[in-house]
Amino acid sequence: MSEEVKDDADAHPDEINQQDEKPEELIRKASMNDDEENELELSTPNGRETPSATSYTDIIIHKVDEEIPVSEENSNVDDTQQLLETIADKSNKEASTIILNMLVEGDFDLDKNYIIQKPKNLAKLFSILNKMSSSLQAEILSVLIGIMRKSERNLLACIDANIYYKLFELLNDIDDIVADLLVDILTVLTSLTINVNELKVLLRYLKTENNVWKKHAVKLLNIFKSFPYRHGPDDFFNFPGRQDSGLVLPPIKTWPYQNGFTVSTWFRIDPVANSVIEKEKPYLYWFCTSKGHGYAAHFVGNCLVITCTKPKEKNFQHCIQFEFKSREWYMITISHQYQRWAKSSIQCHINSQLVSTAYFPWSIETSDPFDKCYIGCTPDHSDLTSFSGQLSTFYLFSLYLEPLIVQGLYKLGPAYKNQFKFENESAHILTEAQRKAMYDGKLMNSIVFNYNPVSCDEQLVLQAGPKTNMPYFVHNAHAQMLSNVRSVVAHSIYSTLHSIGGVQVFFPLFAQLDHEQIDGSINYNVCSILLFTLCELIERSYTIQHQMLTSKGFLMIGYYLEKSSKKHINMESLNSLISLITFFIKIQSKNSPLLLKQLFTHIFFKPSIWINCSVLIQMRLYTYLATEFVSYNETYDSIRPISGIIQTLNTLKYVYWIVEPTRPRIYQAKILDADRPTREQIVEMRSYMLLYMKQLVISGPGTQEEELQAILNYLHTINEDENIIDVLDLV
Repeated sequence: MSEEVKDDADAHPDEINQQDEKPEELIRKASMNDDEENELELSTPNGRETPSATSYTDIIIHKVDEEIPVSEENSNVDDTQQLLETIADKSNKEASTIILNMLVEGDFDLDKNYIIQKPKNLAKLFSILNKMSSSLQAEILSVLIGIMRKSERNLLACIDANIYYKLFELLNDIDDIVADLLVDILTVLTSLTINVNELKVLLRYLKTENNVWKKHAVKLLNIFKSFPYRHGPDDFFNFPGRQDSGLVLPPIKTWPYQNGFTVSTWFRIDPVANSVIEKEKPYLYWFCTSKGHGYAAHFVGNCLVITCTKPKEKNFQHCIQFEFKSREWYMITISHQYQRWAKSSIQCHINSQLVSTAYFPWSIETSDPFDKCYIGCTPDHSDLTSFSGQLSTFYLFSLYLEPLIVQGLYKLGPAYKNQFKFENESAHILTEAQRKAMYDGKLMNSIVFNYNPVSCDEQLVLQAGPKTNMPYFVHNAHAQMLSNVRSVVAHSIYSTLHSIGGVQVFFPLFAQLDHEQIDGSINYNVCSILLFTLCELIERSYTIQHQMLTSKGFLMIGYYLEKSSKKHINMESLNSLISLITFFIKIQSKNSPLLLKQLFTHIFFKPSIWINCSVLIQMRLYTYLATEFVSYNETYDSIRPISGIIQTLNTLKYVYWIVEPTRPRIYQAKILDADRPTREQIVEMRSYMLLYMKQLVISGPGTQEEELQAILNYLHTINEDENIIDVLDLV
């Protein structure tokens, strides 16, 4: 929906002439020479899998006043004791109200006032949590989990309060219900960040002592399920939506318009508590001159409106027909195409998909500098026009970007913050056409600015684009964070595993499958949780695929599965492995054939893992191999057909015999326990095994001499007709 409107200070950036100019003066004072800029150039991380340059800590927040001062330590102890005395004689409802009011420093309301104001108040809560009753603990923690999930600012407050380690101290002193809630809190915390020390603490707690799991340790494994699903960048700017929250950009000498221009960033809306949609108009960006020429984008509810301003003429507004959901990451790319003799156009892509196109009959051509440029706010820095949420790296290109390049930007992911200079950083992500279009140097040279949360020095946001863009700026190219904006650098499980040595740190947990819990029971869901997590991590990370390959991960996992009780291999475990096969077949990466071969050799074609599993598991396995797997003809060479045929024949001979071999015999059949399948079930399983074995034989290259020789060897060593008749039918 597009429309032209007359100059209106409420609808657009004309009011810019009367705004405060102090932030621009600060920018002019902040200068840095070229040598210093060279020292601050970032390396080229590979998306979400690569550790951040700041690996020594989990969260780097360029805002000191929210940290807990060391000098106030004694007063904090007194405050904690006073809080404990205050709630000592209160009912659970009264006590929880007092504590929640303390957290928000006002009257707590789940809809209107739920933002934690000071991390030290949260630290105070957890210092006395073990002195409360279980019911009060559960009541407070339930509300805390809700507001952590409701607002990223609350989640950051919990990290500032450093409650992660305190939660592990509490696990030994709480009951099952409260333990479940603490695990939920840990799950929410690790969904944002988990650094090396925190992962070590988790793995150390999961290590059994004298073959016994620690109290509530098995519950902690549920945290693993959320590890692979972390979506969003490892670093971002956090905008609270209050006054003085935004980025002030330096004056831009000449705005690029002849070749068009493109704005691209990842963002997430995190609504302000008690917001009024009718009054608020948060701006994503505002790029204008002092005379009012320029471009802006603001939200009306969950819709985005793009504005082009030309004083003394009609203004242009276009509403993007897309509803943005709160607390979800989106990549938005707004491409402006300039036409001298025809209508110019604006194309808006959301998550690389074109969702809106608008045409307007005029373009903005001015020689005035764009000295009113802001990200996340307007010149007046008002709370009504300040963006509330998170932003990742913000790009401005001096080109109209084609859809092919926009799709490539989306594939690179929200963590990408580089200059499109080194093609190898995306070799396994982009298609050949996208690599050629994005790494020929044209896109790199078109970067006007690149502001990202990693390249910050206190409140200064260093320009991370190429040095060739300096002529675009009047002075230096660095931006400034206003006082209420914070730069957050977090660590995903992918970057942390890379720092700690690889995914193989999880393998020792498979050796503990048969270990008992404190009450003497054995939890048979541990294996399915570990396999599910491992398979999901492999599917989402090229680096972890490489780690599994070099460490022979499937060999180690197969060894542990063979030694442990077969009750651990349930339907969820098998389905995770089957899903991984499907992924390897469809992804067609250079690691896939080798990983597929290891998976079949060490797990699927290893009968000792499966023969004592339940009949349902065995039937599901061989049904899959005979029906779904045989349809992927192109994968047979990857798994070495002759190896699979020999192992299958040995399984038929020693395990799945129909009639027990009688004397004289030249081999010893394996007698299974009381859970041995019935004769009818064995006949059915043999038919499935022979079906996929036949496909392995006929699909192999050459004359299949080795395969036929293996079948003949089987026939010569079997004396019972019932045990060879189905194999003869195959021949």
